[in-house]
Amino acid sequence: MFTITNEMERCGRENKRGVMATVIRVEGSAYQKEGAKCFIAEDGELIGLLSGGCVESDVIEHGKEVLQTGRPKKIYYDFRDEVDQIWGLGVGCNGAIEIFLELYDPIGHPEKCELMKAAFTTSKTEIIATITASNNEFEIGDKWIVSVKNEVISINRFEVKTNPYSKLLKGKSMLASLNNNTEVFFDYIDPVPTLCVFGAGPDAAPLVKTVKNLGWLVKVVDHRPGFVSETNFPLADELICYQRDESPEVGLHENVYAVVMSHQFIQDQIVLETLLKSNIPYIGVLGPVTRTEQLLQPICNKYSIAELKLDRIYSPVGIDIGAKNPEEIALSIASELVNVHRDGNSVHLKQTKGNSLLNTANSTEGCDFSLQI
Repeated sequence: MFTITNEMERCGRENKRGVMATVIRVEGSAYQKEGAKCFIAEDGELIGLLSGGCVESDVIEHGKEVLQTGRPKKIYYDFRDEVDQIWGLGVGCNGAIEIFLELYDPIGHPEKCELMKAAFTTSKTEIIATITASNNEFEIGDKWIVSVKNEVISINRFEVKTNPYSKLLKGKSMLASLNNNTEVFFDYIDPVPTLCVFGAGPDAAPLVKTVKNLGWLVKVVDHRPGFVSETNFPLADELICYQRDESPEVGLHENVYAVVMSHQFIQDQIVLETLLKSNIPYIGVLGPVTRTEQLLQPICNKYSIAELKLDRIYSPVGIDIGAKNPEEIALSIASELVNVHRDGNSVHLKQTKGNSLLNTANSTEGCDFSLQI
């Protein structure tokens, strides 16, 4: 996702066009679900996957037609019968997919392109509607944001013939038939998660790179101006330098994840207290659990355990993959971020090498870590 966003932004800077391809219908079993996307710049390569790699080369050829005509089009692939033998692909997905291709033209249609970019950059849940079929060919490709209030979905100027609400309200994209033979794809887009890395040491660089490759937004936060720089973190979306011994202002909310790794005890303690007073779902703390308990002791004396919700703390941080070097540790942490974000079932280091008191403190009325150190 990160590379698609970069390519879109490059097209904008260099006055280039491109083609966005989106899976709008899935029948049976397929590699991707509705809403999966890839992007082709007119002078670039295809980025993203719509299948296991079996249709992408053909999508590129259809994309050339879209670039030439400027008109969107739909293509359909069915691998459920002997057609698969004709293709010679042997994908074995036992399904069919329909793909919608549309022109990305940041100069000619900037507002539409901003909606296309929103699929990879939005910080809040969005439903973006796109007309994929209509008696009026000039309407095909029109886009707008669908408003959702009190579980009532406004579908712009159309009256609903079939009910798309149930799937959308469950957070799934879908295709719906509306009046006047109009077909609309409702693209349900989850907000892009943000990682705040508190600490701009050398070991933070591979973590920033790894998480950016997942398509997340990343902020790097440190009190040392010489550390938190674009030279050290060229991929970071935001660099924040704050005053030593003060609490940093970074904009914490339920879609923000944090890793504390400045290796500065007092600063980590200030940051940890700030994070625990917020509603973020994940707080990773680098270092041994005994150090984390030392960081927590004065904080626990100021607040009730119910307020702190210590089960959000992951210490030691990361998935238990036996990581040793900075790149492996970055992979371990990034894996844990995905696991928590997607509600996965991986084994965390805090389960295998952490302290049971830290993991269960959320259910107690007090925590005294001094006996565990």
